[in-house]
Amino acid sequence: MILIEIIATMVRKKDYYRLNDGINSLSCGVLSIITKLVINLGLYTLIYNSFSVTTLPAEALWVWIVAVIFQDFLYYWNHRIGHEVNIFWASHSVHHQSEEYNLTTALRQTSTSFFLSWIFYVPMALLGFPPEVFLTVSLLNLLYQFWVHTRHIPKLGWYEWFFVTPSNHRVHHAKNREYLDKNYGGIFILWDRFFKTFKEEDDNYESIRYGTIKPLRSWNPVWANLSPFADLFRDARHTKSWKEKLTLWFRHTGYRPADVASPSDMPDIHAYVNYDPVVSTVVKIYAGFQYALLLIATTALIGVSHTTSYGFDVLWTCVLTFNVVAIGAVLEGRKSCQIAESIRFVVVALAVIFSASQLIPLWVVWYVLGWGAGSVIWLTYILKQQHLF
Repeated sequence: MILIEIIATMVRKKDYYRLNDGINSLSCGVLSIITKLVINLGLYTLIYNSFSVTTLPAEALWVWIVAVIFQDFLYYWNHRIGHEVNIFWASHSVHHQSEEYNLTTALRQTSTSFFLSWIFYVPMALLGFPPEVFLTVSLLNLLYQFWVHTRHIPKLGWYEWFFVTPSNHRVHHAKNREYLDKNYGGIFILWDRFFKTFKEEDDNYESIRYGTIKPLRSWNPVWANLSPFADLFRDARHTKSWKEKLTLWFRHTGYRPADVASPSDMPDIHAYVNYDPVVSTVVKIYAGFQYALLLIATTALIGVSHTTSYGFDVLWTCVLTFNVVAIGAVLEGRKSCQIAESIRFVVVALAVIFSASQLIPLWVVWYVLGWGAGSVIWLTYILKQQHLF
C-alpha cells in the first residue's frame, strides 16, 4: 500500500513523501514492534483470569459486535487522554512527530505505551471479553486506522458522519490552532461528535502543518521516544516545589511549573522550515538500500521470535535498535556516520556469530561480514567524494 501511495504521489506530482521522514516513521514502527517482543506483560489475560465477573462466549457473534464497539469507545478515551495529560502525551506524541502525512505515518508507533495504555481496557477484561476477542478486535481497530493516513483521498460524503476517514484524521494530525486535539476516534467518529471533540476539515482554512508543536528535529527513533519524557524529567528536576515534581506528569499537556517556565503562547507554526537535513542523492540511495535489508531482518525476527529463546529476542532487539539509530545518523548527514556504520556491521557480525548455534547458519556469518565490509567501503567512498571524510 505504501508503494502504491508513493507511485500515486509521483504520478500526481505531489510532495507527500520524503525518504528521511518516511524511514524515520518506519524506524519508530520497527522499534515499537521489536520492543513488544521482549516486553509483553500479558496484563489483560491476567486481569481476565483473576477478576472477570463473567465469561462471555467467544463463539457468539453479538460478543464480537459489542467488543468492536466497546473497544473503540475505550480507545477514544485512551487516545483523548493521550493528548490531554503530560505523561500520556509523552508516550503518544511519537505518532505525531512526522512532519509529513502518508501511510508511513500510520506505522509510526510509540514503544512506551505498554506501561500506560492497558489501563483503559481493564473494563473489557472485568466484563469477561475473552483475550482472543480483545486481541482480535484491537488489531482490527489498528488495521482500520492504517488507510486513513493519506492525503490522496478526499471527503467521503455520508461516510464522514459515522466513521473515521482520511479527511477527519488529517485534522487530528494537524497542529494548526483550530485543529488541535480533535477527532480521536479509531473506527467510529461518532464518539467525537457526541463528546464535542469533532472538527471538520475546512478547505477554506489555512494549509495544514503536520507534526508536533515542539518539533523533534532528529531522525533518531530512540530519541523520538525518549525526548518527551526527558523534557518532563528536566522540569521535574529544576522545579523547587515537591508538589510540582510529583504532579506535573499528570497535569494538562504542555503544563510547566511556574518557577521553570512562564506560560507560552501558541507558536507560529508557519514560521519555520520542516526538518530536512541536506544529504546527497547517493547517500539517500545508500541509506534506502541498507534500510530495505534491515526491514527484511526485522520481518525475519518477528517470524521466528516465538520459536527462539528470550535471550535471542533481547539480543536482536538491541542489535536492530542500534541499526535504525545508525541509519538515522546517515540521513542526518553526520560526519560520524562512517564510524557508526563500521560499528554497526561489527555488532551485527558478532550477534550473528553468537546466534549461529541457535538458528543462523554459518554461511550467513560470512555473508554479513562481506556485506558489512563492502558497505563501509561504499559509504567511505561517498563521503570522500563529498569531502566529509
